[in-house]
Amino acid sequence: MRFLLSTGWLLALALAAGPACGQAPTAHPADTTRHYTYTERMPVFPAQERADSARPTMQRVIRFLNKDLHFPAKALRDGVQGKVYLTFVVDEHGHTADIKVAQGLRADVDAEVLRAAQRLAAIQWQPGTQNGRPVRVGFTAPVSFSVSGGRPPRPGVPGTDSLDLPQFNKLKLPSASWNLNKPAPADKGVLYGSCLQRLGFSSGGLGQYVRLVNLSTGQVFRLNVKPAMRSRRENPFCYALPAGRYALSQYEFGSSPYTLQVERLLKAQPAAVAGAQATRYVFSLLPGQLHYVGTWNFANANEPLFLSEKELLDPTILAEYPAANLTGALVALPH
Repeated sequence: MRFLLSTGWLLALALAAGPACGQAPTAHPADTTRHYTYTERMPVFPAQERADSARPTMQRVIRFLNKDLHFPAKALRDGVQGKVYLTFVVDEHGHTADIKVAQGLRADVDAEVLRAAQRLAAIQWQPGTQNGRPVRVGFTAPVSFSVSGGRPPRPGVPGTDSLDLPQFNKLKLPSASWNLNKPAPADKGVLYGSCLQRLGFSSGGLGQYVRLVNLSTGQVFRLNVKPAMRSRRENPFCYALPAGRYALSQYEFGSSPYTLQVERLLKAQPAAVAGAQATRYVFSLLPGQLHYVGTWNFANANEPLFLSEKELLDPTILAEYPAANLTGALVALPH
């Protein structure tokens, strides 16, 4: 699966600063003290892949920049949206020069856009010409960053948000379970609950997993919520994780060793807040504290439920961990 880094790329010529389309500039073509915003033949960006032969120059540039742009993790968690306006010149030799951020969004985003744009300096363009002679041509590129909130109106078509980006979806080993007979570590919060899994007996001996993202640090944790070689429908789990605010990212399950299904854990109705908590189920862990996080019911596709059934689960937990102090647990259901 490939995830785009922004939802609204635009690359536009700065025509307003120069002569009207179709008019020749009054400056002499050999004059390199200024640059044109329109010429009789615009610069041509070289093809980077086979399909570029059918793409106009602007689409080629868009794809070139988009391939190496990484939205800063903190900006994603802060829900930053908006545009960064780049300017650059393609000179009479076909070199990209004067690459600048003309109007920024915020420091970390501006720096990343400028870093990606600096790669244009290595590109050899076919220069633009006026009256048959090469000239300098200026461009303005408004780069739009937007993380959409939740699902679009058409049912069954998923939306995207910041947790869909590649850094949150790389393969990770499961986190280690926690022994509830031990007290919670001073620097971590302990969570326990149960998972009502998909597939039931047909899941066979395969494990099932839920990914959590710490919204403060960007760390990803993969919890084993259905152990391997256990096919019963509901299973308890317990983990110790760094304290902080967490979002549920995805549920992973499969009916064969060759098929892993991934279901993004999205809210049916996005909340009116910024960042990942608008579209994802979130909860918080306090340091040195035990938390009950509920029954995570994934029985139905794209309809996760988080139920408070502590009185049903606690006897099962105490049978295995008789020293566990479950009465002092905080209730922290994802919401």
